Amino acid sequence: MKKKGGRIFTALLISSWFGFMALAGFFIPSFVSQLSLFRVKEVVVEGIDRIDVSLIRETIEELEIDPLFLDEEELLSLLSVRSQGRVKRVFISKDLGLGGISLRVRVVEREPVARVSFGGGRFLIDAEGVLFKPLEGDPTDLPLITTYDIDLLQEHFPRFYTLILSFRFPVERIYVKKDRVIVKMNGKTVTLPPLDTLPDAVSDRIKMIYNLQEEKVDLRYDRFILVRN
Repeated sequence: MKKKGGRIFTALLISSWFGFMALAGFFIPSFVSQLSLFRVKEVVVEGIDRIDVSLIRETIEELEIDPLFLDEEELLSLLSVRSQGRVKRVFISKDLGLGGISLRVRVVEREPVARVSFGGGRFLIDAEGVLFKPLEGDPTDLPLITTYDIDLLQEHFPRFYTLILSFRFPVERIYVKKDRVIVKMNGKTVTLPPLDTLPDAVSDRIKMIYNLQEEKVDLRYDRFILVRN
């Protein structure tokens, strides 16, 4: 009998504990947020270059949660959609003061490295191959890429950027075709292998022919280089 009573008491105690924890989990955040020390007195947006700061503030308000409990991943997901892909990362920090908390939202925007023309539309692309819509004030002197396959370009662009564009060659135009990539640079028309088969040595080969006088250079072949005016 004593054992049965003990089990009942233990069960009641456990139930009471879980009930208390559930209520605490519900009420404590609300209670804490009411204390002036834990209230968000201001939201400071940092790192913005071309995105309108109002977009950040409106997106935070749309989340309909206490800014004190703002989640970086959730905010990034919404901002990526609303900025049409321009937001790369979001960092949230909280500075505690006597008057409350200053919530700092640092936004990292994607840096365009080229322009893209596809299907009658114009886009910008960053070194990771992410496309986003251009805004007023974006650079207009970036290399212009015309492609027949936007998915192919995005998949292989990071490597193309590493092998060619990151070297700051004065590239003006790039044409991505099925059987070749044509690059206009330094007064030359350079023909490369297809985008998905570019060899690692392509950077060194471009350096080799960079100062040649010939206007047309074909680098699609491993053992020789075709040049002509």
